[in-house]
Amino acid sequence: GIRPICAIYSTFLQRAYDNVIHDVAVQQLPVIFCMDRAGLVGEDGETHMGLYDIAYMLAVPGMTVTAPKDADELTGLLRAALAHTGGPFCIRYPRDKAPSAPSPVADVPAVPYGTWERLRQGRDVAILAVGTMVQPALEAAELLAADGIDCTVVNCRFIKPMDASMLDTLTRDHATLVTVEEGTIVNGFGAALAERMQTTCPEVRVVALGVPDRLMEQAPRAEQLESFGLTAQGIARRITALHHEESLEPR
Repeated sequence: GIRPICAIYSTFLQRAYDNVIHDVAVQQLPVIFCMDRAGLVGEDGETHMGLYDIAYMLAVPGMTVTAPKDADELTGLLRAALAHTGGPFCIRYPRDKAPSAPSPVADVPAVPYGTWERLRQGRDVAILAVGTMVQPALEAAELLAADGIDCTVVNCRFIKPMDASMLDTLTRDHATLVTVEEGTIVNGFGAALAERMQTTCPEVRVVALGVPDRLMEQAPRAEQLESFGLTAQGIARRITALHHEESLEPR
């Protein structure tokens, strides 16, 4: 009846991928993986980049994959993980400070399983942000609003399973979905969503923003985020260009 919680760097868990599949997933065991240093890690260097956990955990059958937007949501997702007994559950969080001080743990309820959170309602583009990218996405939406581009912003705290109900609503109201994740764009959340849309709503365009398919140079984390456009300004620039491109397309 004891619940194992494995707290480990994202990059170190790569070495244990065989164990994750054979010793946990095959037996559908409710092990919880708390993956620290997920995403860009600054001066920790190339060997410690936690850029691949979304991609490799999405491939594990029965794995729940999540990312909190802040410290309170990390607590809420851990409560959700403890309540989930149908298989393994993972939570990714960055090598960074929390964006705000956490509430007392006893005051934070569990996040409802498999749900997203709509933080801003717009009409032009829906930004689907994962974890650390939620706050920059909100700030980008404010910058874009000043230029007349009205964006919905969704906190996609559950990467797997996706929130099917909210996704249906988003695809009814938006022709373009922009995903933003602090991880490789190869086989990440954006790629998974694009595959899903291809079979369910092929008329909806999915644009994935994330870390490109190459090794990262050692640099301050803020500088790395800036170089890949994973800031409010970078996200806004990409969506502005995308919106302009679509406005020029023949109808």
